[in-house]
Amino acid sequence: MLETGSTNTDLFADALVGAPSHSALMADNQTAGRGRLDRTWEAKPGTNLLVSLLFRSEPEMLKSWPRIVAIAAVRACEEFISQNKSKSQSLEQVKLKWPNDLLLGDRKLGGMLSVGDQHKQFIVVGIGVNIGWAPPDAAKLSDVASEKCPQPVEFLNLMLQQITKLENLSSDDQHQQYVELLLTLGRQVRVELTNGTVLTGLASELDLDGRLIVIETDSQSTRHIIDTGDVVHLRNANHD
Repeated sequence: MLETGSTNTDLFADALVGAPSHSALMADNQTAGRGRLDRTWEAKPGTNLLVSLLFRSEPEMLKSWPRIVAIAAVRACEEFISQNKSKSQSLEQVKLKWPNDLLLGDRKLGGMLSVGDQHKQFIVVGIGVNIGWAPPDAAKLSDVASEKCPQPVEFLNLMLQQITKLENLSSDDQHQQYVELLLTLGRQVRVELTNGTVLTGLASELDLDGRLIVIETDSQSTRHIIDTGDVVHLRNANHD
């Protein structure tokens, strides 16, 4: 697809009328692409990965798909970077910021947004990865390309291969891989909740449902279990 308003919106509509699990919808350009908290997602046409993936499963399993896609995206980045070692050895690795931003060092490389229907037992996971272009202060894969940067469809193929591998793992192994990639844990964070409340504290752990556990700074015994929120990394727990 050359251009659409939003791949998430289009694939969600397709899912409602029976599109099969593991359907993918990719576009060169989105005119109404959205990120988390209704932010605009921008990209120059044809330069970046803009794709939505449809997964059907039991309701209790739907929450695992965004994490699987996030891991797969990092693994695809790692595979590309490993092919460009001569230039990328001194660069930071690709990691995750909860809930599912991709970071290259401390700069945003990609983001995700998921929409689903538990009653109809599906979820659409949209992901954008900066490959050949990035807005100011963000990162792109071409930053670590010694020669040729992959085309978006080439990167998508790498990511789909990783998703297939991850599907064959146990839920515990999937969770462990996600946790190992998560830079948020062990850091002081500021979290803006969906109701507008702002919480500051230590991001201490991630439960099996993918919820972030934050110990409030003003009350070391108060633990908050966060389903959705906008996270800012402040510093790590050791003040490094």
